[in-house]
Amino acid sequence: MEKIYELRWNTDHLVDIEYDIFHMPFENDVLTSAILFEGKKKLPNKFLFSGDFDSVGTFDFITNDLRLPIFSKRMIDLLTSLGDFEYELIPCEIFDFSIPHEKVFEDRSKWLFKPSIEVNKDYYALRPLGNYLEMDYEKTEYEMLTGFPGEIESISNLVIKQTEEGLPPLFRIKEKFSSILIPESVKVELEAAGLRGLLFRSRIL
Repeated sequence: MEKIYELRWNTDHLVDIEYDIFHMPFENDVLTSAILFEGKKKLPNKFLFSGDFDSVGTFDFITNDLRLPIFSKRMIDLLTSLGDFEYELIPCEIFDFSIPHEKVFEDRSKWLFKPSIEVNKDYYALRPLGNYLEMDYEKTEYEMLTGFPGEIESISNLVIKQTEEGLPPLFRIKEKFSSILIPESVKVELEAAGLRGLLFRSRIL
């Protein structure tokens, strides 16, 4: 059985700011991450961000204040070439945050850009869909959360129950439903492709 990794952002390049990109407000935006991972409610047709253009276009897994899995198109193309999995893509539009908003928008109430503004459209928020894979409780090493019966705090050696189809390139388990998980063979492919901004964590929190 392949080793499983949690796919996270690499934040080593962040020095003076907390994230690479910051969203433009919309209704119930504080619930966006929960809505995306629960998969039950409709999300906006696109997300609009201001961002550091030293990072935007350079990194393939980009940090953001909505804490969504936002991947470059080339990363999505690679993942989908490695196997089948169910997902939804929400386009992201990113402008340079060094430009004052009054110079960026024709109409801020509708977030309409002025024609001269450069907008990066190479990123997408990925919403995992489909069924969870089953964790093998007998073979997996995990720790329970103190004071919360039945809640898992962390997983140090995740083992997935065997399926006829094998492991997809990206999947989730219900015990850690907001964690993006990949098998080691996919980790190898992502590293070989030279994708940037990725961190592979074997301990799943």
